[in-house]
Amino acid sequence: MKLGVRHAASSLAPPSRRRRGFLPAAVVLAFLLPGCGGAAAPVGDAPGPVPGGADGARPGVASVLPDGVPALDAPGRHLLVVCVQDEAQVAIVDMDSYEVVHRIHLQELGYSERAQPHHAVVEPDGSHFYVTLIGENRVLKFDRKYQVVGEAPMQAAGMLALEKGGARLFVSRSMSAVNPPQRIGIVQRSTMEIEELDIFFAQPHAMVVDPEGRYAYTASLGVNQAASVDLDTERVTLVELEGPNHVIVQFAISPDGRWMAGSGEMSGELVVLDLAADRANPPVALRVPVGHMAFDPTFSPDGRQVWVPVKHTDEVVVLETEGWQEVRRIAGRGIDAPHQVVFSRDGALAFVSNNNKNPHAMHGPVEDDGGDGAVVVVDTASGEIVEVVRLGRNVTGIGTRPRMP
Repeated sequence: MKLGVRHAASSLAPPSRRRRGFLPAAVVLAFLLPGCGGAAAPVGDAPGPVPGGADGARPGVASVLPDGVPALDAPGRHLLVVCVQDEAQVAIVDMDSYEVVHRIHLQELGYSERAQPHHAVVEPDGSHFYVTLIGENRVLKFDRKYQVVGEAPMQAAGMLALEKGGARLFVSRSMSAVNPPQRIGIVQRSTMEIEELDIFFAQPHAMVVDPEGRYAYTASLGVNQAASVDLDTERVTLVELEGPNHVIVQFAISPDGRWMAGSGEMSGELVVLDLAADRANPPVALRVPVGHMAFDPTFSPDGRQVWVPVKHTDEVVVLETEGWQEVRRIAGRGIDAPHQVVFSRDGALAFVSNNNKNPHAMHGPVEDDGGDGAVVVVDTASGEIVEVVRLGRNVTGIGTRPRMP
């Protein structure tokens, strides 16, 4: 089935479309009326407060970094952007020294304590990065100096994917959303203008773009279906996923573009689709058991392995892509409800985010396991844990500058 219908995303324009010197009436009221703008907007409402305030950085205003804080694109620095979801913070971690070099406190920028930063992606040149705020129904754009320079409103914004070699950002829906629109967001990164594209199934959550920048892919949390989007025509093709109820959380595509792997939260399987056979409607090539509550899979830079966090068992499962055999399960210090994996540029280290939270409600305001979430650094050759970087409650999405071919 091939379909494609666009919608305007919101009646409230993002900051990039507001003329200098003027504010919409809703924003003026937020500053004048008691209690306005102080809490996260409920799902389905217009986005909350405009970033800024006495100590905040307003979109488009240049700033100077504190002494010793490197810019995201600083030469010779490899930095990780980490969402600390329940602290309303984004941490910047040095991938060589494992030090936290900066923290973005979203409440200081005018957002609520329930902003819930969830997923992050970084431009290849490090000039900008993007973060979804589940509790604020929007996507933020930051510059290299960690200042908000734009935002796009979207109900229950979830996962992000950059168009390879293009100008767009693709946005799915959060897992925590109850019956969100059956659409994904398409954001023009230069202006942060957003439109939405019908996907025609419930709860589109997974979000990736292939290495050639020809197709974007999403999948449903409610039914065994995925969808491909032809990025030239925006034509949507529905893809049937065989097997038990998977609840595909996220996709990953191998560096050569041959395979796409999806993690089944409920089925506990890694569902591997063959993109080489048909990019628009890829068939399921095989299904590999990895464990209940499998989360965001990631291919190693050389494509020889795929790493799958498994929340239910507090493990990261490593599979060889030649033969799709399990070769290792990584567990131990700091690995507690693992969420996502990012590799160093040379592939020698893996950085694993960990919720350290009841995995059955990692998106909600529930009591955690009594400690801070962490990024755990793993030696990929030995599987040994090198370092544990504690960052705060419910560490979720992590991003860094993508490794270029």
